[in-house]
Amino acid sequence: MVETKFPKLRTSVPASEANLWEPELLNESYKESGPRSLWVDYCMNSTIHGFKYLVGNKRTTIERIWWVVVCLLSLYGCGTLIHSVYIKWDKEPVVVTFGEKPVPVFTIPFPAVTICPETKVRKKDLDFTTAYQLYNDEELWQFMAKEQIDKLEALLQVCDFSFGIEMNNDSYADDVVPLLQRMAIPFEDMFLLCGWREQVINCRDFFKETLTEAGICYTFNSLAADDLMRRDQLHSEYEYMAENQSSKQWNMDEGYSSRAGGDTYPRRAFGAGRRAGLFVITKVQISDMDYMCGNSFQGFKVHLHSPVQYPRMVNEFFRIPLSQEVSVSVEPLLFDTTANVRRYDPSRRLCYYNHERYLRYFKVYSKYNCDIECLSNYTLKTCGCVPFPLPRTKDDRICGMGKASCADMALSVLEEMDLLHELNKTDNFLEHCNCLPSCNALFYNTEISQAMFDWRKLAENIHLIAGVDDNTELSYLSIYFKVSRFIPIKRSELFGISDFLANCGGVLGLFMGVSILSIVELVYYCTLKPLIARTRSGNDRAETARVVKSTLILPPPEYGLAGDIRIRKATTNKCPDHPEQLMMSSYPLCPYFGYAVLVPASLK
Repeated sequence: MVETKFPKLRTSVPASEANLWEPELLNESYKESGPRSLWVDYCMNSTIHGFKYLVGNKRTTIERIWWVVVCLLSLYGCGTLIHSVYIKWDKEPVVVTFGEKPVPVFTIPFPAVTICPETKVRKKDLDFTTAYQLYNDEELWQFMAKEQIDKLEALLQVCDFSFGIEMNNDSYADDVVPLLQRMAIPFEDMFLLCGWREQVINCRDFFKETLTEAGICYTFNSLAADDLMRRDQLHSEYEYMAENQSSKQWNMDEGYSSRAGGDTYPRRAFGAGRRAGLFVITKVQISDMDYMCGNSFQGFKVHLHSPVQYPRMVNEFFRIPLSQEVSVSVEPLLFDTTANVRRYDPSRRLCYYNHERYLRYFKVYSKYNCDIECLSNYTLKTCGCVPFPLPRTKDDRICGMGKASCADMALSVLEEMDLLHELNKTDNFLEHCNCLPSCNALFYNTEISQAMFDWRKLAENIHLIAGVDDNTELSYLSIYFKVSRFIPIKRSELFGISDFLANCGGVLGLFMGVSILSIVELVYYCTLKPLIARTRSGNDRAETARVVKSTLILPPPEYGLAGDIRIRKATTNKCPDHPEQLMMSSYPLCPYFGYAVLVPASLK
């Protein structure tokens, strides 16, 4: 007898024996039964919080509405906060803070110093008070020489106070600068002694002539005219600056090069205090002083500015009175912009690098230089001429006394430009000025102290001062850095791309538990998943279901029982419950695993 062994069949576990509190079974009543749509499949498997509660056969309508409202509120909260983060990143990507560590003062140039005398002319060249009184006399003015009138009109353009009277109706004064240069106080009558870093120096080597609103002035440590201004765009009638020492080892954006030595230009100090600074002793001849032109002030005007800035004496200056010692303690204010801010548009970072903003008359961009050029262009457009200290082309004419009120009005309009811009009342021309601050800029804050300079008492005992008599008044000026190290102002990136993404990710994670993988999951269900499902369904339709036919398992031929087979109808008999009972049962034909098992009758 042949023994046949069958594998044991898997028996079902009674429901009573199952653990009803398993996590997989706890939610079974809420899961979709049967084929599920893509949306249902996504909601059931999504890692985004709350979506799985939107589907399920046995969820009530109230549950669905509740979770729909909760999800919509979460989406609204996410959208609102992300929008506010984006607005802040877009509108204010740059923050201005203090630097992390102090910077020594030798990394920046010493301030440029422009000195202008209140006395504009020597008495032997023109007595301004007498000439002014004669000109206003209805009977005597006609006896004045034309040269005297021309000199008087030229001085009226640089005097502080002209009593608001326009001397004539001439609109242009093309010869005003040569007249001012011929009448100017000689250099040796202004400077007595100079010193730099505790070394006595030749004042003429350090101070160069500069043309300003106050007339002929002298500047220390400014950039050369070829480095600061575009000579090819300017007229050739006169020079604005006489400085000719080039600054090859320094620029505003990069600072001093590693090859720059101690005597490089622009000059720099190596520490704080008087010993590391500049001192100047100035002088005035009492016989040349005129109280009408200077508006009763005597002495000098001093303006401290950056070497890359063209000096203007209109508002920013302090005075050196006669017989006074003025001590100026300087604290630098350096604005430095980090490299990662450079990729932002100037309208977003609100500053210009030197190569980003072209100026017609200046090679170096600064807000002050841009304002000067804007004033020159606006005055030309409004009045048809340009004041003599402002840059102009060879085709533009110089404004005379007849255009003084128009030029003053143009200056007043530009001074109110920022306020008018805020009130949205500026015209198109003012919008074109676009004078944003420089990304890298240098300013100097000053603290001024003053005391009596009784130099006559010293001169009585020690004869150290030559060329000074009773007709001379002296003043003493010292300028130095207050500290040897200072903390710069740093313009850096407030929100970078990584910061913006981190803020957005934090908001999404807080409200909905969204991560990068959640976004990848969403993309997967929107693209790859439908494509795979469509491909799979097409393949299933292409394959027809194969019908498995029952095969009679016959004994070997040597038994000779192939023709003696008894077959009973399977419909009239019941097969045993267990396959091992087949050989013992009286049912010769029973299906088992898709096959018909045939038992020969002779074996029974």
